[in-house]
Amino acid sequence: MSKPELVFSPRASERLAQIAAHLSDQGLSNAFIIKYLNQFELWLEKVLLEFPDSGIPMAEYGSEIRKICYKKYSFVYRVTATQIEILTVYRENLP
Repeated sequence: MSKPELVFSPRASERLAQIAAHLSDQGLSNAFIIKYLNQFELWLEKVLLEFPDSGIPMAEYGSEIRKICYKKYSFVYRVTATQIEILTVYRENLP
């Protein structure tokens, strides 16, 4: 059986774009921002494709919804037979 594919929902992609805009507003270079965001994807692929159930269950949103944290960001995701879908991204400790 092949491993599921990592995909980003439109909402997660929008949130990553907002994070990129925020970093740009802080005066960081585009090269840095691209590298920073690519680290998210590389880490998520490494962890979730190998250990898809490693996140914390979020039963209040559904039995298949989990959350995993990296670099002060939370990634909410859903695991299916064919994919791991990142549903949204948010910064920890912020409203």
